[in-house]
Amino acid sequence: MSNINIEEIHRQTKEAWRLNWHKVEIETIMEIFDYPRVKKMFNIIVKYLPLNGLILEAGCGIGPWLIKLNMLGYRIAGIDYQEECVKDIKSYNTALPAYVADVRNIPFKNNAFEAYLSFGVIEHFPEGPGDVLLEARRVLNNNGRMILTVPHMNIFIMLKTTLLCLKRSSFLRLIFKKAPGKYYYQRYFRVSELKSLIEKNRFSIEEIMPVDHIFSLVEFSGFFRQKGSYDGENTLAVTLGSLLEKFLPWMSAGSILIVAR
Repeated sequence: MSNINIEEIHRQTKEAWRLNWHKVEIETIMEIFDYPRVKKMFNIIVKYLPLNGLILEAGCGIGPWLIKLNMLGYRIAGIDYQEECVKDIKSYNTALPAYVADVRNIPFKNNAFEAYLSFGVIEHFPEGPGDVLLEARRVLNNNGRMILTVPHMNIFIMLKTTLLCLKRSSFLRLIFKKAPGKYYYQRYFRVSELKSLIEKNRFSIEEIMPVDHIFSLVEFSGFFRQKGSYDGENTLAVTLGSLLEKFLPWMSAGSILIVAR
C-alpha cells in the first residue's frame, strides 16, 4: 500500500469519525453505562485499573469512559485526534483532562502512566498498529498495564459482509443516486496475529478473552435493540448473548479483550 493511499485512508477515517461523533450528545452516550453489556465490560475493565495511579485513555472519542472513570475517582486523562471531540468534553466539564493528540505521538513523558486504555482504536491504521503499540509502551511504566479491545470477526459479521459491501459500493450508490458514504478503515485481527503484534512491541500478555457477545447481536440487527435507547440491547439480546458466550464464546464474540504489561 503506497504512502498516498495510506494518507487518504487516514483522511477518510478521520472524517468518518468526525461525522460519527458529531451526531452524538455526551449526555446521551453516558446512558451506555446502564446497559447490561457495558456493565459487564466495565466490571472486567476496572479489575485491572490502579486505584491511585495515572491512567490514559488513548482515542477517547467524546469521552464516556473518561467521564465515568473520572466520576468514580480514578486519575485518568484522555486524548483524541478529533479537536471537536475534545471541545465537547471540555464543554461538558472544563476540569476533565482531555487533550487533542495522535495516539502515535502522545504528549506525555516516558513511564508516565500505570494503565493505558484503548477501546476500538488500533484496528483503524492501514499501515498496522506498530507505532501505536510502541507509543503505548513508551508512556507506560515498567509495571503498567495496557487494556485493549478490538472488534472480532464473528459469525454475525460474516453473515452481513456481502450486504455491507453492496451497501458501500460506489457504483451502486451512483445508480441509486445516493451520496457517497463516509466510512472509516477497520481491520479484523486473528487472535494469534494480535498476540504476535503486541508481544513484538515489548508487551507480555496476561489475558486474552472474547467479549461483547450481546453487542454482536445489537450490531447485527435492530431486532435486538432496545427501542428508544441510544444503542441499548433488549431482553432477548441479553438472554441470547449469555447463551452464545457460554456455548460459542469465540464464534459469537463482538470484541477481543487483551490485558498486557
